Amino acid sequence: MFSPKNLVLITGATGHVGSCTLLHLLGAGYHVRAAVRSEAKIAAVLARPEIQAMNPGSRLTFTIVPDITAPGAYDHAVEGVTHIIHIASPLATGGVPPHLQEAFFIQPAVRGTLNLLEAANYEGTVRRVVITSSISALIPMAESEGLQKRDPRRPVSPNDRIPFVPGPYQSEYAAYAASKVASLQQAESWMERERPAFDVVYLHPGFVLGRNDAATTAGQAMQGTNSVVIALLLGKKFGPYVGTTVHIDDVARAHVASLDPTVLGNQSYILSQPARWNDAKKIAERKFADAFKNKTLVKGGNVSTVHIPIDASLTEQTFGFNFASFEEQVKSTLSHFLELRMRTKSGVQMVSANTVSAATPTKQGVVVNVTAIAC
Repeated sequence: MFSPKNLVLITGATGHVGSCTLLHLLGAGYHVRAAVRSEAKIAAVLARPEIQAMNPGSRLTFTIVPDITAPGAYDHAVEGVTHIIHIASPLATGGVPPHLQEAFFIQPAVRGTLNLLEAANYEGTVRRVVITSSISALIPMAESEGLQKRDPRRPVSPNDRIPFVPGPYQSEYAAYAASKVASLQQAESWMERERPAFDVVYLHPGFVLGRNDAATTAGQAMQGTNSVVIALLLGKKFGPYVGTTVHIDDVARAHVASLDPTVLGNQSYILSQPARWNDAKKIAERKFADAFKNKTLVKGGNVSTVHIPIDASLTEQTFGFNFASFEEQVKSTLSHFLELRMRTKSGVQMVSANTVSAATPTKQGVVVNVTAIAC
């Protein structure tokens, strides 16, 4: 249990990673201030059964930051804060045209991060900032798309850095990845230049899979990176996607553990393990046989995998845990999706093998809602 003097500001608490991290923070005894965009977002967080079950009372408060790119956006939010977890970042939606990608992805990712660092530096009480980056910030896009092969003797390292490539981009995924590259570069440059009293931990998840507490309908469960597994089991064929995945609980645990001062700061940590997307079909057949019998799930989907070696040993050594298996990730993702589908079987939010949420077009022409991390 931690002292009430430890007040953590979290951004992005209404998303997949943020909602789970918020629960882990409260479970660890922290006092938490969640930065959200509106009063409606506050109500949505407080309405979650998982939050209500914890009965956080005064340990959970909120501050409204309607525009993270506005000058001084976080100045009020950081008052009295000792730690910050910055998860908020623009995600692919499937509806951003190329000429708007810079304004939608790059500018908010960079400006939001710098606004937070500047506010923390001015406030003077912050001891550590944890920033959610992405493994996409460490891997060249050509390698992620399978257009260029990586030397298997040179796994992706937490210390790898790649150049920022300006748009326009061929896909929203590429624009999202570029935003993570840009925000990482700008944050590290700012830290080197300003040398504040606090340090920064950068976390780099792969495709985050598992129960999404922010989703209340089957359609919402199809959003973000969970959509890769779900669309595959709805019979869709698409890809390729890099086979780097991680369980949502591992990501949340790492965020909370990063607040510990014994964890080395100004350092990156990879949160991912190798996976083969089509293995999800075998896992689903074993664990959800009834869903195949009633045709909720089907076997005809296919997601081709780009295999890229990664070195997450520093993460495992630092945080003292092994990553949950791909099987556990798939089970968590599908069990929640099927649970929500049953709730909405009346037809209002029903998702079938013939409907997939809108998003990024793939080379095969299939549409799947995919981002490198569902924040």
